[in-house]
Amino acid sequence: MSKKNKQKLSQSQLDRNKKISSLKTMYFNRFLMVRYILAVMVFASFFLAFLSWQTFTGYAAAALLVFAALPMWELGNMYGKAEPSVKWTRRYYMVQLVFNCGLCLVCWMAPMSSVLPFFADVVATVLLAAGGVLCVLCLRRLDKIEAGRDKQLARIRFFEEKYRLQI
Repeated sequence: MSKKNKQKLSQSQLDRNKKISSLKTMYFNRFLMVRYILAVMVFASFFLAFLSWQTFTGYAAAALLVFAALPMWELGNMYGKAEPSVKWTRRYYMVQLVFNCGLCLVCWMAPMSSVLPFFADVVATVLLAAGGVLCVLCLRRLDKIEAGRDKQLARIRFFEEKYRLQI
């Protein structure tokens, strides 16, 4: 085999490897929003646990931090998998949603601040409600991905057909 043929062969193999890597990244990026919102939730739980340590809220936020390790592991290990399982991620977002709704109720039943109770309660409620909306958005996104109705999947299928690739 001549040097030119070897170069051609290695170049075609390199191109194929790049396309397979792109395909793996496309599958991984289907969960991009879910991963980023998980990071926001983890930092918010850490901040809440830090601010309200040695109270029920602080302990619950710390428990959420520990529980968040499972979806982080799950989402981190899905690179290169066409149909990953996201059962822990779904459970985490459901628990986070219940936690946020519960804290919204507690926020108005027991004042959070003695200096400006109304202002502190409104701010806390808005932040908790925003977290709840993010949880709902993630759960809807996970439903679409599991049902195969997300837009990214159509692009992935087109890419697979065009280059005849499979993971």
